[in-house]
Amino acid sequence: MSQIASFYLINTNMRQELSDGDCSGDVYMAIWDYCESELDIDVRFPAPQTEETLDCALLEREQAYVLLEALRKRNLSKLAAEIGLDWDLTVEAVQSGLETLCSHLELVQEDTALLYEMT
Repeated sequence: MSQIASFYLINTNMRQELSDGDCSGDVYMAIWDYCESELDIDVRFPAPQTEETLDCALLEREQAYVLLEALRKRNLSKLAAEIGLDWDLTVEAVQSGLETLCSHLELVQEDTALLYEMT
């Protein structure tokens, strides 16, 4: 069974839901794993995980910028193929997840953060 992925742009006064790119939580879990193991970027530590949350990530401005730049330096098609193979996911799903993540990271400003939750 596929888990539900949710993205939110948050600050102290708002929580705006963003598109999940029609990808499952499994796709994003694979992407976060890649970020942690290959890019040495830990996005899970500061995330406010609740009892219903199976996986979550929180990226404030600086970390969002670092991750976005790291992803922009890579060929997303090749990266999607690598992650897909490692996690037994389709390349198309992983590429859609990477593109969705990059578009969300571009929205993060000084006073906002990107929150990802899988429930």
